[in-house]
Amino acid sequence: MSNLKCLLALVLSSAALASSASSAPVQREEEPQGVFRWAMSAEDLGEVVLPRMEIAGWAVGPNGIFYRGVPSFSSDPTFEVIIRAPHSGHPLYAERLLIQIPTNFSQKPFPERAVMVAFHGFSVSEKDIFLNTDLPAQAAQRGWMLVAPYGLTDTSFANPQSQASLQAIFNVLYGVVPFNYRRVYGVGFSMGGLNALSYAMRHLDRQQMQFAGVVVHTSTLDMPKAFESSSPVMQWLLSNSRHFGGSPEQVPFEYERVSPVQFTDAGQVDAERAPVLNFAGRPIFLHTNLADSHVNLVEGMTSLGSFLQQRGANVVEHLTHDPVMGHHWGTLPLGIALDHVGSFVLGNAVDPSIQLFADNPGRWQHVDIESISPDTFGRLRLEIAPVAAGMLNSFSLLDTRDLDEVRLDTNQLGLSSSEPLRFLHESADGTPDLLRIVGYSSAPSSVLVDGAVVGWTWSAPTAELVLEPSADGHLSQVDVLP
Repeated sequence: MSNLKCLLALVLSSAALASSASSAPVQREEEPQGVFRWAMSAEDLGEVVLPRMEIAGWAVGPNGIFYRGVPSFSSDPTFEVIIRAPHSGHPLYAERLLIQIPTNFSQKPFPERAVMVAFHGFSVSEKDIFLNTDLPAQAAQRGWMLVAPYGLTDTSFANPQSQASLQAIFNVLYGVVPFNYRRVYGVGFSMGGLNALSYAMRHLDRQQMQFAGVVVHTSTLDMPKAFESSSPVMQWLLSNSRHFGGSPEQVPFEYERVSPVQFTDAGQVDAERAPVLNFAGRPIFLHTNLADSHVNLVEGMTSLGSFLQQRGANVVEHLTHDPVMGHHWGTLPLGIALDHVGSFVLGNAVDPSIQLFADNPGRWQHVDIESISPDTFGRLRLEIAPVAAGMLNSFSLLDTRDLDEVRLDTNQLGLSSSEPLRFLHESADGTPDLLRIVGYSSAPSSVLVDGAVVGWTWSAPTAELVLEPSADGHLSQVDVLP
């Protein structure tokens, strides 16, 4: 373990230097954490406290990255790591995580270096993954690296800052032992299931860390409704700056953006408020204990399973009835679940049909959303070679809402700019969409919308055709002639 520990120290330190940002506020430092114990205590909860380097076996690298070896639950070495702000992905708060790394991980062929990210439940720490699940043994058996993040706080409920922290931490971890970024899987229970599924649906940039599949166990799904049914103390907690920065009445979109679905008053999934559809093409393993005492979670999970199945999503719904275990990790058949999602590897092929709820500008699979209306989802449906277009070199961009500017690359979509290109466009909200079609090294000879010549521009430096098809809500046919 000592050699691996040295490797961990070396690469964590260099990765921290490479990711240096502006100077961070001084992280709170209280009584140092003592000798590591697996039993959870109040010391593990709340804000992450930086240790002192001379205490309890901690080592420290440049920019305040702390790490120490801890007793393993498997044959694989395990480390506790604390990363201070701002390298934690937050300007003020440190993040803590446990990492189990197979001894021979760096010697494995790159395609085999899979990673499992495990999210703990409400009001416990990342130790929950090791104390109450078989995940360490399952990861060791498969030769996967196991990462258990804390989430900045024990009650994160997938808030945007905890997700931003995970993204930043993985940028650091990739330097520890490079892993196959096409084989990263998320698994979570209760609040952790929300964290896993929410991160999966909100992070689809192929140049960043994303999940190839997720396992979700009896999870919170609708944060506005969860807030409504919570106690006043819990509502106060969720409203503070460590969580969502206000109530759903004050900052509704902060809760909506991380909720995989929202439910109608009848308990059904509202299809107009279901960003989980972003992830519908990748494997989702939904597990529910029908005897769970959290009836609202059971009802939500079964509604979600039906909703996804009806839409042809890549979903497996696994139900059990275990009144003894109740609301516990132990009802989940981890081997079956991990075998299912672990068989899927992200490829370069473009999904020919996607539906997107984009809560911020950025790259969403093979669509670059440059600008959206603030505090709302930019929405669209994209299909490659739709039957309605009547030709193979075509796509459709339909049901667009709250979008201002979209960029599509013909090469990424598997389309040709040297042949006639047709696309169908429909703005559902009656506002124009500025479309940037990339891949035109020379200006098209003509662009027609519904057979009529329209205004358009072409940029040689960016090889972009730029136009605004009709915004009056009707389906427009655009033909681009090379």
